[in-house]
Amino acid sequence: MHSPAYYCARPFVEGLMRAHAPQRQLRVLDVQPLPVDSSASILAVLTAGQTSRPVGHFGLQVTFEMDGQPARTERMVLKLKPPGHEVSAMLAGLAQACEGELAQAYPAFATRSGFHHTHHRELALYAHHADAALMPRIWGLHQDDETAEVYAILMEYLGEEVELLNTVMQPETWTDAHLRAALDELAAWHARHLLPAGTDTAPVTWPDLPSAAYMQQLTPLWQALLANAAQHHPGLYGPERAELLREAIARIPEYWAELAAAPRTLIHNDLNPRNTCFRRADGRLQLCAYDWELATYHVPQYDVVELLSFVLDADRYHLRPHYLEYYRQQLHARTGRFADADAFRRVTGLAALDFGLHRLGMYLMAHTVGPYPYLPRVVDSYFDTLAQLQPLRPEPAYA
Repeated sequence: MHSPAYYCARPFVEGLMRAHAPQRQLRVLDVQPLPVDSSASILAVLTAGQTSRPVGHFGLQVTFEMDGQPARTERMVLKLKPPGHEVSAMLAGLAQACEGELAQAYPAFATRSGFHHTHHRELALYAHHADAALMPRIWGLHQDDETAEVYAILMEYLGEEVELLNTVMQPETWTDAHLRAALDELAAWHARHLLPAGTDTAPVTWPDLPSAAYMQQLTPLWQALLANAAQHHPGLYGPERAELLREAIARIPEYWAELAAAPRTLIHNDLNPRNTCFRRADGRLQLCAYDWELATYHVPQYDVVELLSFVLDADRYHLRPHYLEYYRQQLHARTGRFADADAFRRVTGLAALDFGLHRLGMYLMAHTVGPYPYLPRVVDSYFDTLAQLQPLRPEPAYA
């Protein structure tokens, strides 16, 4: 197994860039290291401590010639990803450290909790959507399943030229202008990838795509994650909150009958200030989202539920309906499929149930072992989402 220096050296970087742009005449002249902060990448940081393979983010200053033009220098980041089975094993270890019901239940679902295919998923997303405005520029991709299990992404370096990079601890920096720009960009992405009306099959074969069957089969995991949160964090998951989510688990067949009938799209599924920043193009704010390793198909509202849970503190809870409605209008303008505001809010609430049971439950598992200082604020904002939308209140199905 090679060292990080091997992958950061000129020959490997040049190979990545040439393979990514085979139609170009390209030669890398020099590669120099750059400092980069990768602390926001939770999976890479946690897995790096439990594997002997090179994992993490490596900043590079790459000087290269292309198509006979003068040499240019670009700052890039080489992301070396752990294979999904190592991520799954790491998370199983966290579950064991939590002890109790979660330690007992987790092993049966370790490869189905959404993380077992992260290495293939992120590379596939970047390969098929490399020119998307919502994504960072990709300079090269490398996938080796047979020998060393090396999964590499060479992408643009997001530094001082972008805004709000990794602001998970500074939600107040997300102004109204930033939020509207993010919702505009999300609406455009979600509209572009919305499954056609009457289509219930996503154009991928990931085995952990959310569905009624998936959510029901993993019921013991949702119960154990909730029990862990209530046991270890009673200040966040008091009796009333825990009972609300217990009711949600019991009603998965009922509420998923509604979700299954709602339009679905390709979502980021980890959309929060750890994985986003903003560029300015011609004076206009433009959202950039990275770390697409958890991307999946769900209702488009799911990404918005997560984003608002992370960036709206108590002093802005009252703005949540405003931003949800703004996003609906933008999405409807692009698709013509979301005219009913009440139905849209209904599905938003149901998506919030899924987010709370799955992603937030996994966050609380990791939080039990190594606290994340931003998470209590996110949990409070999330439960305000449920208080506002009342998803367990009886409503007619989405039409």
